[in-house]
Amino acid sequence: MAPWQDVPYEIKNCTPEEDKIIKKCLLGYTRKFVKCGEKEYVMPGAFRKHAEFIYNMEVRPDDVWVITFPRSGTTWTQELVWLVENNLDFNTAKEKPLYERFPMLETTSQIPEIAYELIKANFMNLGSFQGLTAAVRNPSWEIIAEMPSPRFIKTHLPLSMLPPKLLSTARVVYVARDPRDVMVSYYYLHKMISKSLMRGTFRNFWEAFKRDLLPWTPIVAHTNEAWKQRHHPNMHFLFYEDLIKDLPKEIRRVCKFLHREYSDEQIQQLASHLSFDSLRKNKNVNNTTGQTTEGVQFVRKGEAGGWRSHFDKDMTRDADEFLISRLKGLDLVYPSFAQGETTHL
Repeated sequence: MAPWQDVPYEIKNCTPEEDKIIKKCLLGYTRKFVKCGEKEYVMPGAFRKHAEFIYNMEVRPDDVWVITFPRSGTTWTQELVWLVENNLDFNTAKEKPLYERFPMLETTSQIPEIAYELIKANFMNLGSFQGLTAAVRNPSWEIIAEMPSPRFIKTHLPLSMLPPKLLSTARVVYVARDPRDVMVSYYYLHKMISKSLMRGTFRNFWEAFKRDLLPWTPIVAHTNEAWKQRHHPNMHFLFYEDLIKDLPKEIRRVCKFLHREYSDEQIQQLASHLSFDSLRKNKNVNNTTGQTTEGVQFVRKGEAGGWRSHFDKDMTRDADEFLISRLKGLDLVYPSFAQGETTHL
């Protein structure tokens, strides 16, 4: 057993102004939000008491981790990876929820303080969403620690906040997506969860997002941590936009990384299963909370560039400035932002 380690990063409270901006978008949090590390990743206040347990979690050599910023194709990639690693066992995939096959590491630290009793009472069907009932009873990382191998683990935490031996021990798939599309999907996720109680507008979410004041932001720093490790033999880095462009090709790349071989026919069968029409109809993947709000579902459109129909001229200009400033000095390039899209400056 490895010696217990203190987290190597500082955790500090957000300022009152920052906390107010975050809570205008998110419901149910009473503690102050915090910022973690040099990049100041935003997390709920409860993360303070969970950080060391997550950082010191034992990583196993046969683990497979999927790491993403939220709303970057996480569910899509989880289902892909799980099926590739489980001999395309579509029957089990259709019978057992994805959150049980591929649980999220930090779920417990994300639950709003006010939500605990609501989840226990299954208010708004929240208890059935992403395994929250189990995460209220036992810390999510403890549940994962007790799982038999091989384990499949999802997290939205950046590499710097995860166990230090992760990459040298286990295999990691990281998925990145255009931050503009991420922000749109992020808004609709909270609209689905909050339903009629939703207070924040789309513009509120954008203002918080561009100031790196939503959980797990800053998104570019998050992605850049993985991008810098993209040549590591245990890291497979892919872009959401490439999955959209040629899913069979990206499936083959994942298969190669995981040392799995399938026929062309099997690859096509998997691609069909992973189509967004199929995923939206799959209740074990599209884990929406009860009745949808204005048609909002957990698995939404599965498109690239949808942000254009949501951003007005000012927001588009803001987004260009946001990406230019955050990418300055980095060699990280988003495929959808490398094609001369900065036309509003």
